[in-house]
Amino acid sequence: MTWEQLWEQFYYHLRIRRRAKTTLHFYGTTQRVLGRYRADAQDFPALPADVTVRHLRAFVVWLEERGLAAGGIHAHVRSLKSLFGWAKREELLLTDPSVRLERPTLPGRRLPSMTNECVAKLLKAAKSTAQPLRDTAMLLTFFDTGIRLEELITLRRDDVKVDRGVLRVIGKGDKERAVPIGTRALTAINAYVVRERSLQHAGVAELFVSRRGLPMTRSCVSLLLKRLSLVSGFERAQTTPHTFRRGFAVEFLRNGGDVFTLQQILGHSSLEMTRRYVNFLDEDLKAAHLRFSPGDRL
Repeated sequence: MTWEQLWEQFYYHLRIRRRAKTTLHFYGTTQRVLGRYRADAQDFPALPADVTVRHLRAFVVWLEERGLAAGGIHAHVRSLKSLFGWAKREELLLTDPSVRLERPTLPGRRLPSMTNECVAKLLKAAKSTAQPLRDTAMLLTFFDTGIRLEELITLRRDDVKVDRGVLRVIGKGDKERAVPIGTRALTAINAYVVRERSLQHAGVAELFVSRRGLPMTRSCVSLLLKRLSLVSGFERAQTTPHTFRRGFAVEFLRNGGDVFTLQQILGHSSLEMTRRYVNFLDEDLKAAHLRFSPGDRL
């Protein structure tokens, strides 16, 4: 079996499992990078069946030498482990060379999280865009629901259940869930649909559309957030779609929500994924320490 055949069968498996487009893109990145390495390396096997852990470790070293951060290398290692592990289980390969491939240690730094103050500045900047009502509705939907970028751009008009106060969201693995949404965000969506969208783009199913009437894409949202970041004086890393997701989770917990409900809203398959957001509650931990400090109670 050639590399091309192996990847083709792997993608077929992922599509059968209804993996998201972002997941396919994730593995596609590793396929392209590994392909470039195979073209440069003289001793890398031409067939997957001949690969050993030594070859894979040499690939990781090659990534490090090109300055790829630990997070990027970690992602490629995860991809390779998934690929070879699946091939072994399917008996396409006799052995899995990635079993002993070590994942790089990730730094323990916290990723940026959206704050109320940041959202307020972005909303102010959105008032001067070409489609202020759409952009306001998108920002509030992001921050008030914690939905993923792919879930936002695939949201349809009839997915907004105003009478129930929820959104019908199709998440990873084609799983459907109901996500609560607040009055302010619903009001912003309604204002956008009635005053900016409905007359010109009534036949388009997706909720958020461009000025040409086409559904918003990942790049469209990325460019919008980049422009709003520049106007508001933020670094781009502070206003990615996932910072809104983290910001929602933090504020939900800070306002008294529990991790079990948060798990359902975010669409996490395990509670451990949700519990990570507790680490962002710096001020709350400080407040708790002030109340229960052993040293102060001596």
